[in-house]
Amino acid sequence: MEQHALKRLEKVEENQRKAYEKKQNDFPWKQITMGLLFGIILLLMLIQMIVK
Repeated sequence: MEQHALKRLEKVEENQRKAYEKKQNDFPWKQITMGLLFGIILLLMLIQMIVK
């Protein structure tokens, strides 16, 4: 019984490790798109202030 529980715990830990490694290697698309959107909004606000 204990061995079975230990094996399951090992599998869970291994899956968590794999998920963490995937996240580390993943390209930060979300951060880049949010940054670009923020930059565009700032640019539009600047243009609006200049045009007035």
